[in-house]
Amino acid sequence: MPHRSWAETRPGRWERPQSCLEKIGLINRNVDKALDRDNWAKTAVAKLDFHPNLGDPESALKIAWKQVRYNYPEVAAFPYNGIYMYRIGNPEQVSLWVSATFVVEEELTVDQLFGHLPRSEQMMCYFLPKTSEILVRSPHYRLDARGAIFCLNYLIQALANPDPVLIFGGCATNLSPSIDEALDIPTAQSEYTPNIEEMATKRLAALQPSHPLLELTPNITAKQPRATKRRFIKLSRSETRAVLKGCEASRMNLTATLHSALISAVAKLAPPDEVNSYMASFHCDLRFLIPDSSHTKNAPTTCTSIITTEVEVSPSTDIRSYYKQLAPVYATGYDPYLESTACYHEKLAKALYAGGKISGNADGAAQPRFGPLGIIEKQLTKEIKDVVKVKDFWLGAETLTKRKMVHTWVHEDQIVFSCCYNESFWEDAFVEHFLQAIKDCLLDEVALVGLMKQASMN
Repeated sequence: MPHRSWAETRPGRWERPQSCLEKIGLINRNVDKALDRDNWAKTAVAKLDFHPNLGDPESALKIAWKQVRYNYPEVAAFPYNGIYMYRIGNPEQVSLWVSATFVVEEELTVDQLFGHLPRSEQMMCYFLPKTSEILVRSPHYRLDARGAIFCLNYLIQALANPDPVLIFGGCATNLSPSIDEALDIPTAQSEYTPNIEEMATKRLAALQPSHPLLELTPNITAKQPRATKRRFIKLSRSETRAVLKGCEASRMNLTATLHSALISAVAKLAPPDEVNSYMASFHCDLRFLIPDSSHTKNAPTTCTSIITTEVEVSPSTDIRSYYKQLAPVYATGYDPYLESTACYHEKLAKALYAGGKISGNADGAAQPRFGPLGIIEKQLTKEIKDVVKVKDFWLGAETLTKRKMVHTWVHEDQIVFSCCYNESFWEDAFVEHFLQAIKDCLLDEVALVGLMKQASMN
């Protein structure tokens, strides 16, 4: 039987309440003047080398995609009036689902496709034979970044099972409880204690800066958002090793250091002449708090919330001063916010999303958001012998506001920074300059200083 949060309301139809993160994701997707587009839609990409033994990659991927639905049925669930609804479907209906959600783009590349996809309620899989890439795409209320990697990983693993026995009548047992259920987050108004209300109110108030905001200046070429674009930069293996050694020598946490370098790059491109506030917002994956026994821990669903902390930036600050302010927040993690998560997101929706939409001109929107993904090899299968090999990986998000979304990860011993941005507000060259400034900061102020510290100790 599925988790108790799922109820069979009629034969073959299962329902559970939407989680607080799914509800805020449904609001976050809507942006003024962005009809038929999907803000924060997640896209995960893997470049694959198919072994000849696999046969036709397109046919194999379609069979694998069907296995993804069987093992993670919520990829085919739908939001409806505050609930998540899943219909089991017979073999013919499942085949129709595959036909509707698996798309082959014979000639397009990721860059030609990304940013031009219309809004879809479905989780989609695209196969790009020209570049031998697969692309998993989903609205953010369905999927967060790590969930997208889980989905991509299972799709790749399923290629090793070319003739699965799938009896969809039993797939409901694979439905995952929501993050609210997995972590016992109070959601009903009657469950909000005075302490929960107070914590949520304080968290909302903390979004207000104490000083003028430090922001990059967008180059606005159109009032309405157009295509989302991407740029990324990789550190070489030797550069990555130098940064890691610099962090070790300075006893600095890598993730907090990478975020500090991002802030340093903003300050370099928009030098402050007084004390400014940088509202450092970053993705915090709640899966780390979920018990290993819960199916939600590795499910392709939404389990990520945003932590925002104020960092003071001035003419005299540098990466180490940003690190000192960020490191305690990263070390503490999400624990202090967990109980008030649902209450906070309800208050956030009322305060910032008038009419159920986000404004592209909201204060602080020109400050990049940070999404750390860690070491990809620990999350994504590298190779299945005589079946498939993963040659490269990328992840990004649709952005229809001035907010730039910066993800970072380590793949094949290389640190990668990727920036997604809307072409109506930012020029390609500026984003490339911004990413280079992050890299320069890491090499000049982390790697080099670390080497000097090591030398002085020897």
